[in-house]
Amino acid sequence: MFNVAIIGAGQLGSRHLQGLKGAASPLSITVVDSSTGSLNVAKDRYDAMPCVGEKVVTFCDNISQLPQEIDMVIVATGSKPRAAIVKSLLSNRQVKNLVLEKVLFPKLSEYDEIEHLLDEHQVNAWVNCPRRMFGMYQQIAQLIGRDKPTIMTSAGENWGICCNGIHIIDIFMYLTGEKEYSIDVTGLHPEIQQSKRQGYIEMTGTIRITTTSGSSLTLVSENEYEGSKGKFIHNGNLDIVIDEGKGFWRKNDQEISYKMPFQSQLSGLLADGMLMAGNCALTPYKVSASYHRPFIEALLKKYIEITGETTDLLPIT
Repeated sequence: MFNVAIIGAGQLGSRHLQGLKGAASPLSITVVDSSTGSLNVAKDRYDAMPCVGEKVVTFCDNISQLPQEIDMVIVATGSKPRAAIVKSLLSNRQVKNLVLEKVLFPKLSEYDEIEHLLDEHQVNAWVNCPRRMFGMYQQIAQLIGRDKPTIMTSAGENWGICCNGIHIIDIFMYLTGEKEYSIDVTGLHPEIQQSKRQGYIEMTGTIRITTTSGSSLTLVSENEYEGSKGKFIHNGNLDIVIDEGKGFWRKNDQEISYKMPFQSQLSGLLADGMLMAGNCALTPYKVSASYHRPFIEALLKKYIEITGETTDLLPIT
């Protein structure tokens, strides 16, 4: 059996656990969380899913209880403790494959620090921006002509531009094949909002991203948004509209139904590909870190400007 661990059994971690129960691979799964309540919810959600293949699951409250050698670890905690968890994990356990949730880390210094540790311990690492796994976006990537600029907009009401913005940046970079971007956050409103997750913040307004080839991405999140909601892509003669909530995308005048997969439908596929075939469709750590750095840096400056704080930590997750 493959040894797999999930660190963080909250909302997202418990969905990863459900997904792993559907993997074809034989798995010995260890779930770690300091909260008994979170572990109980994760266990209930796991028990509610049908089992595929051979599975053994253990619930514990400390990473010291993990196996010495682990084939795959998913770190599904909030962003603040994530770097410390990765450092502790890699110093005490032998890990082959690591999947990290986003936003990766709230401090810029942690990106290089963790990259160095991953190289030192020869760990394969990816970041869970899962739209790259969706058939819809894979089809759209085949349609986009990279010899022309791509103009993309993602707009809506209170969708979490800070905590979810990196998801949209990641799929934009995937679709366009771009490597670097510049970012303008002057369109964000000078107000800090409390996130749904305790200890973290959000903002509203507009973020603009541009690349050297002329492609651009505009992110818009407002408390009350009256414009067209969804994702819009223009590339040459191609116009695409994506409504993930309603489950369709439109290519020029052709509408195509697409049911967005849940994380509980993806994690098993992720584990099977990683453990049995040695492949992964997620964004490699170094690539994702290069997308995170300008995003975190710009938002941190905006956060300091608004709050007047002196800090190197941007509290988004």
